[in-house]
Amino acid sequence: METILVVDDEEGVRSLVRDILEPRGYTILDTGDPRQALRMAREHPTPIDLFLIDVMMPLMKGTELALKVEALRPQAKILLMSAYMLSEVTATGRPFLAKPFSLTGLATKVRAVLDGHSPFGRPSPGPRPS
Repeated sequence: METILVVDDEEGVRSLVRDILEPRGYTILDTGDPRQALRMAREHPTPIDLFLIDVMMPLMKGTELALKVEALRPQAKILLMSAYMLSEVTATGRPFLAKPFSLTGLATKVRAVLDGHSPFGRPSPGPRPS
């Protein structure tokens, strides 16, 4: 069972993500506070497979949180989400999910990122032959 940490300052978004993904077999952790997300990243006893992070939060930008999470848990995947298409998000090259999202859109994007697909849904390139 894969674990996803949802970081969004809107309780409704966190609840919606939980309602969509838990029935699909994912374990969902959530917080509205990026500082708490960092504590969870440091202290959670088992792997967190995916961090689903809102870009626009009052205490810390999602792009900044993503960098800090990556330093703590380099094996984890990160999926940024926002209602706005921000140039700073596209510049990171990270997978992105536009809000509002559909049930199918969220589930498909989460699975693609967990499976190692690129932000645009194409498989990530494998190792080059020698």
